[in-house]
Amino acid sequence: MPMIEMAQSTDVNTIRDLSIATFAETFASLNTEEDMEQYNERHFSTDELQREIDNPDSTFMVAKVDGVPAGYMKVNVGDAQTEEMLGNRMEVQRLYILRQYKRNGLGTRFMHTAFDMARAQGKSVIWLGVWEHNDAAIAFYKRMGFVQFGSHDFVLGNDRQTDLLMEAAVDRLV
Repeated sequence: MPMIEMAQSTDVNTIRDLSIATFAETFASLNTEEDMEQYNERHFSTDELQREIDNPDSTFMVAKVDGVPAGYMKVNVGDAQTEEMLGNRMEVQRLYILRQYKRNGLGTRFMHTAFDMARAQGKSVIWLGVWEHNDAAIAFYKRMGFVQFGSHDFVLGNDRQTDLLMEAAVDRLV
């Protein structure tokens, strides 16, 4: 049975390995190797991820299947959010699952966990950004009750791309 656990500060290498592997599986075929490497160096370095894990306004969750890390989710509140948002919002900044573990309900379990966390913290809205060309993720988020409310630029290496901003009310049933 898959387990979802809150990541600890000592899990930085697990988060780094999952970050690089899942990001490559999701985006490498649609971006240049240079842009992918530049992004990994900037956002998935051990030092950067350690800062993120140790930030009290961010929470990392790791899914394990038979004890093997299968994916992770990062949520942010307060100043850790990637866009300035009202205090009643929580951001799901990253939700990535290794390809071999997809279609087993892990994404849904992560989202249920995020909604539970948001409710426990008195948040009324969960929001996220998703690449406009990631059709599978957009469809998943729509099934989870998210609707688009805007967009923002996302820079991958030297390539400026567009993320759709989506939100869902926390009090909805998931």
